Amino acid sequence: MGGKMRYKLYMYRCGLKLSQQAMADKIGCHRATYQAIETGKQNGRVTFWNNLQRAFNLTDAQKGELMSIEETENDRATC
Repeated sequence: MGGKMRYKLYMYRCGLKLSQQAMADKIGCHRATYQAIETGKQNGRVTFWNNLQRAFNLTDAQKGELMSIEETENDRATC
């Protein structure tokens, strides 16, 4: 059973070896908000994406890639 999620954002976080809580702390949001955005349940406000970009020194193109929602094979991938 598949689903939609921000897989590139998920993989970016896994590559940094950060938990959802640690990512949320670096961006300045609640873990539940980060989780909802990563799993595609919320879009995320402009401030979320700008904070992510600043926290990790991302280019506009990199930020755009992380914002994309993709179809996944599994409901939940594992780092």
